[in-house]
Amino acid sequence: MTADIHLAQLLCSRLCHDLVGPAGAVNAGLELAEEGDLDGDALDLVTSSAAEVTRRLAFFRIAFGAAGGKASAVGTLSLNEARELAGEMLAGGKAELEWPDSSHAPDSLPAGVGKVLLLMILLASECLPRGGPVTVHTAALPEGVGLAVSAQGVGAVLKADLVTALDPDAAEDAVSARTVHAYFAQVLARAEGGRIETSDEDDGEIRFMALFPQDKGGRG
Repeated sequence: MTADIHLAQLLCSRLCHDLVGPAGAVNAGLELAEEGDLDGDALDLVTSSAAEVTRRLAFFRIAFGAAGGKASAVGTLSLNEARELAGEMLAGGKAELEWPDSSHAPDSLPAGVGKVLLLMILLASECLPRGGPVTVHTAALPEGVGLAVSAQGVGAVLKADLVTALDPDAAEDAVSARTVHAYFAQVLARAEGGRIETSDEDDGEIRFMALFPQDKGGRG
């Protein structure tokens, strides 16, 4: 129970950190409006920051929450909804989502597997300090459903603390608010019968991969 409370605290810290920036920009803009100093550029900043908060909340609600979206009603997350959430989450940032259509992809994923996929996309985007494509592939395989997310760009790096947090046997004190989403993603993956694995080659590409058994696989 103590470990669960600590994990919840770290997740709250992480989510608040990711929301405080754009929320603060909205607040600053409103203060300018009260003073009568809200010009066109400031209004654009308020509008874009408010939209960013909304997009992030929508993503976090599905990726981290116990319910939300269509997944809460039917126990699955459609790939279309996952693609939309991920695209909106990355909009305006340095990383760009690339999610090609594939005849091998399932139409939907179990809700838990869908959460893992969203978190893999989030992790991949954080490996691109100078931007680049985050490419997503899913496939319905004889042994289950496979997920593959890659990040490619100049300076792409998978930091050591994220690797540590992705270790299923990571000690509690090895996880911080900065890396808790990686730890949480691995916990979810293990609960669904899979495991997130990584590949960091010297080709400027970071890869996140997971395979889930058939009883956790997607629906075609």
